[in-house]
Amino acid sequence: MVSNLDIALSLARAGFYVFPLTSNGNFLKGFSWDRGASRSQKQIRAWWASDSRQRIGIHCGRSGIVAVDLDRKHGKDGFASLRAAGLTLPRTFNYTSRSGNGEHHIFRAPAGEQLTIDRDLNGMPGVDIRSGIGMVAYVGPKLTTKPRLAPAPEWALVHKKDGWDYDTADLEAWLDAEGSAPDPKQKARAAKARRMATIFPEGGVDNGDLLRRITPLVSGLMWGSGRRQAYEAARARYTSDYPDPKYLIAFDRAWAKAITRVEADGQKPTAPIDAHDGSRTLQLTPASAIKPRPVRWLWEGRIAIGTLALLAGREGIGKSTLAYWLVAQITRGRLPGESFGKPRAVLIAATEDSWAHTIVPRLIAAKADLDKVFRVAVRSADEVYVGMNVIKDLKLLEQAAAQVDAGLLLLDPLMSRLGDQDTHKDSDVRIALEPMVDVADRVGMSVLGLIHHNKSGSTDPLQLIMGSKAFTAVARSVHTVVIDPDDEEEERKLFGTPKNNLGRTNLPTLSFTIASTAIDTDEGTAWTGRLVWGAEVSESISAVMERSGAENTDRTALKEAADWLHDFLSMTGVVGSARVKEEGRKAGHSESALKRARHRIKAETRSEGFPRTTYWYLPGEESVSRGAAAGPTPGES
Repeated sequence: MVSNLDIALSLARAGFYVFPLTSNGNFLKGFSWDRGASRSQKQIRAWWASDSRQRIGIHCGRSGIVAVDLDRKHGKDGFASLRAAGLTLPRTFNYTSRSGNGEHHIFRAPAGEQLTIDRDLNGMPGVDIRSGIGMVAYVGPKLTTKPRLAPAPEWALVHKKDGWDYDTADLEAWLDAEGSAPDPKQKARAAKARRMATIFPEGGVDNGDLLRRITPLVSGLMWGSGRRQAYEAARARYTSDYPDPKYLIAFDRAWAKAITRVEADGQKPTAPIDAHDGSRTLQLTPASAIKPRPVRWLWEGRIAIGTLALLAGREGIGKSTLAYWLVAQITRGRLPGESFGKPRAVLIAATEDSWAHTIVPRLIAAKADLDKVFRVAVRSADEVYVGMNVIKDLKLLEQAAAQVDAGLLLLDPLMSRLGDQDTHKDSDVRIALEPMVDVADRVGMSVLGLIHHNKSGSTDPLQLIMGSKAFTAVARSVHTVVIDPDDEEEERKLFGTPKNNLGRTNLPTLSFTIASTAIDTDEGTAWTGRLVWGAEVSESISAVMERSGAENTDRTALKEAADWLHDFLSMTGVVGSARVKEEGRKAGHSESALKRARHRIKAETRSEGFPRTTYWYLPGEESVSRGAAAGPTPGES
């Protein structure tokens, strides 16, 4: 009978890095499999000597493989998902999973590429990818020769995103760089951190709480020794009951984020200067101690991660429809930027629209993954659900965002989330917004706030933002939606970015319309709006608004002229154009306004006789012969 030891040795001879799992397929307590995986025959024999029933794990990254894991369980069917997507698996080494309901297909990973894992790849239920930091449980046969592995298909390559997967090299460098603590208080903090690591919770810590628990450990170890010792102790306890590699990644990612947070908040600060009453302290941090970071984009070039963005426009212009299109792209991993190919969750705090009647239908029309969209509500001590307050509920918000890996927080509208703050006072607005932006930066998400235009009549897109100037000052990008001034039907909208502190200011202006869309519900058909993108516009949104502001008077004049012309033609019937223009002039309407008004009300014209005489009339008016109309003038037009 072939033993697990024999199989593990055969895998190692074939070039695979292996490690032991418990007989139930869990990780061994206290064993860091991702660093301990080995091809050493001596090491492998020692592992299985302690327990011959131990199962076998393969480290995908160190073995240079990509494993496509197809399963039929929990209502998912990976085989059907692949067929539905029109994808095929190249022939390669494979084996049936332990349950008998799935298969593991092992491919050769491309050299030099940073890969990672993914579950339900690109929205395909039951199709998981194991590569990079990932592992796969091996239940295949003993190998007699090295298997020939086909190159991994392009669709199975899940690349590490710099903004989301932790940097192993940076984490390793930090662990290897022992701190020094000349100050007794700092030594005590380091010792406390090492003790805390040995009692780190073994279970029940969700992702939202993980960063909060790790940060004090990292902070204490910044100036003391024992970094790796504490890290491995805490990591072993946290992952002891979790066989899935995603928990190892979550832990390391949280540890790396904690390093970034602590270093950014004050690496090598001066000694605290206490206030006389002890209520506040002040520290000075040299710029040389703060590590520069590149800008990461949620929406490439437009919305940066860790920042507040505003989406402004007059009421009813389509801001929300555009925002829910953005939500849909994020949940499907289709938005150009850091999240492309990596679906993420979205949190929505909305008060003006009904979720059942408006928001969910819009999300369905935009093809959002509804499982990744979360309504944010807060339950008070009186068991009453109230709207989220960005000041009072900030800690809860941070935990929730980290727990679901939120890429975006949508506030619709933004002002309704500021509680009792005076939205016309800079200090009140900053007190609400700046801590919220800090949270967004820590958890790696963006915040999009919808806000209305004021009635000032300004042509400056930033001056049109309602409320205090602090809204546009705190926001790193401001986006505006206006009606296309060249569209007389006022159906085409223009979207642009008049403020972009972290990116280009010459981004193209985008056009869109909103199409009425039917949504099937259990109670019948619901109708909603769906965003349809049009062509880019060469003119900047600021230039459009400046021009349209100058044309606002013309637009008002056009409406007044159209109303007058409709009334005049209704009373007179078919009438010569010369008389129309004369009477219109007396009423204060220019000839150009009357001609545009004729198109606006779709009035018809006819020319007849010699010399030619032109008549204007409303649709449906009975045509008349020359001379029957009122006041014709030869040669008029």
